[in-house]
Amino acid sequence: MTEPMRDAMPEDDSSIVVLVDAFSTGALLAQQARHQHRLIHVQSRSHLPATFSASLPAELFAEDLSYADQADDVLRRLGELGPVAVIAGSEYGVEVADEIAAKLGLRGNDPALSHVRRDKFYMLEAVAGAGLRTARQRRGSDAARLLEWRRAEGLGRVVVKPLDSAGSDDVFISDSEAEVQAAVQAIIGKTNLMLRTNAAVLAQEYLVGDEFIVNSVSRDGKHWFTDAWISHKVTVRDNRRIYDCEDLLSQDDPRFTDIIDYVSGVLDALGIANGPAHTELIYTAAGPVLLETGARLSGLADPRALDRGTGVNQVDLTMDCYLGEGRALAAQPSVYSRREQARCVNLIAHREVPLPAQALRAELERLPAIESVRFRIADQAMTRPTVDLNSSPGVVFLVHQDAAEIERSYRTLRRLEHELL
Repeated sequence: MTEPMRDAMPEDDSSIVVLVDAFSTGALLAQQARHQHRLIHVQSRSHLPATFSASLPAELFAEDLSYADQADDVLRRLGELGPVAVIAGSEYGVEVADEIAAKLGLRGNDPALSHVRRDKFYMLEAVAGAGLRTARQRRGSDAARLLEWRRAEGLGRVVVKPLDSAGSDDVFISDSEAEVQAAVQAIIGKTNLMLRTNAAVLAQEYLVGDEFIVNSVSRDGKHWFTDAWISHKVTVRDNRRIYDCEDLLSQDDPRFTDIIDYVSGVLDALGIANGPAHTELIYTAAGPVLLETGARLSGLADPRALDRGTGVNQVDLTMDCYLGEGRALAAQPSVYSRREQARCVNLIAHREVPLPAQALRAELERLPAIESVRFRIADQAMTRPTVDLNSSPGVVFLVHQDAAEIERSYRTLRRLEHELL
């Protein structure tokens, strides 16, 4: 159990909020809630990667409970405490938060559909069952059978990835039979980012088109869209496609309405009636097609940057969904409007070096468009060449009225990165 930091916490008679796996941007929920609520943390797993567990603001929690091996005890303790809300703080906590909220009779999403919100195969099956456009797909552990499916469908390039991981973990773009076999071999039997052993893989047709990210908050089945981004990627070693940057999408984009309407249908199909969601899709020649949806905050949420860009942010509205009786949501239009230009830049490490966080931050803060810099690893910790989101050493938000100024700041950032990373 984590010792509370008493001077940072409200009195013991304050209402109690439970956060499940409050890692990464889930820490923002803890920081928001701590002023008016006592916080209880629940860990869904016995062990977590150090990069994630290090992001937990443990000093903000009155208690830290382990659900993995003590579920009955945790439910009994929470029943005694009588929390007013249970919120998933990260992708790890989605299923357990669903389960606890349902058992305590609190606002949440139906645990009977938790699996379609985590397993990418069932996710697309549910979306297709709702009559929405989806990619052709096949799950399995036998590379030969997956190749038979690929030939029968007349597919060339396919994507091979784990069924239930996150953060572009082991996502392979495969153009040949040998590459498909190599991808299957690399994934099967490996412990993925969600700390589960990959017993099968998901093979999908490769979707051609621009990639978009859409963040939302739902309450009682109604959806509010807080921000949407067009994503840009680059290819690195092993034919991996990694995130370069994302630009905040304007309602003037001719694809905007189609994207929002499609994602609204996806949220309904996945049973996301309450709380935040983070959806990724490809806008193909036939229209939007889902990649995946996470029933949690965006991993790149930055309230200050979004407040400037749109006037609202996903963190504040998530808190309103669970703790504000939906008053702030009800006062907002269902779809945001862009106020300033914004770009989210994922740092790319090119080699193994001690992260020069202080030096890099000092240089970045001189950029005219800089809004924030957040590193994923500690100063002087060793970087590794970036092959996915989790090996990106940090994220930078650029916000400005002038798109040209954002582009100049971005180019300077990339030059600094090549010098220092």
